[in-house]
Amino acid sequence: MTTVTPTRGPMLHPRITVLVRPNGTVQLGWDPEQAVIVQPPGPLEAVPALLRLLDGSRTEGEILWRARELGFGPEVAQSLLTQLAAAELLAADEPRARLRKVRVHGRGPLADALLEGLRRIGLRAKHSLGRPCEPGIAELDTERPDLLVLSDTLVPDPGLVTGLMRRRVPHLQVRVRDGRGIVGPLVLPGQTGCLRCADLRRAEFEPAWPQLAAQLLGRVGYASPAGVAMTAALALKEIETVSFGRVEHPPATLNATLEVDLDTPHLDRRPWPAHPNCGCGESARV
Repeated sequence: MTTVTPTRGPMLHPRITVLVRPNGTVQLGWDPEQAVIVQPPGPLEAVPALLRLLDGSRTEGEILWRARELGFGPEVAQSLLTQLAAAELLAADEPRARLRKVRVHGRGPLADALLEGLRRIGLRAKHSLGRPCEPGIAELDTERPDLLVLSDTLVPDPGLVTGLMRRRVPHLQVRVRDGRGIVGPLVLPGQTGCLRCADLRRAEFEPAWPQLAAQLLGRVGYASPAGVAMTAALALKEIETVSFGRVEHPPATLNATLEVDLDTPHLDRRPWPAHPNCGCGESARV
């Protein structure tokens, strides 16, 4: 697996494949909808060499200087860099992880998959078990995580959720429901809706929801190993976005859930906006 490391200068994103077309022009990528053809003024045969300069080890000034040696004027090389940046084909310097302390709370296959996956993306996570060993609320004061992942349990313990809100601990719910992997919502106390908001929204079109939810408390959903892996991968991508993502591409689970059908697979995004009767903003400020 190729990872993006901090760079000093422009770097063509490692995911982009450089290809030469029959007429000598260069194509970046091979996706039929997103591939880009570049044909800067200058010797076509030298374009691949020009692109190889974009390896992150050279400053922009060094690239412009070396481009001259390949037969491309500084203005041509500068224009190419501008076009590549506009097309988001250049890799940005990898930001420092925003998440330093992650806790996965839950007992089940999703928790196991998430812990392993978090290690692979460079985040060390602690693990706490779900019922009957719910962590003491005081533990959130002594070791407050930057993100707590509520995994496996279909309906989390209300006391734990209240403690997370009062201590302003961001949390993300990940579980499996009736053949669908559900990721979200991602709750940022005081900034987004909360899990109680989602409960109130659901109760609006399913009045029996409070009674049903009480029966689901502490239960773990079922999925095949492939379904678990699919759900965990979706959650890990959201966590990766929270920790390393760019501001212009926020997590998709803010005030929403991502729901993947584990049989098709088809992905839906279901909105769960803040509910006016919840008062979660006030509880987060207590």
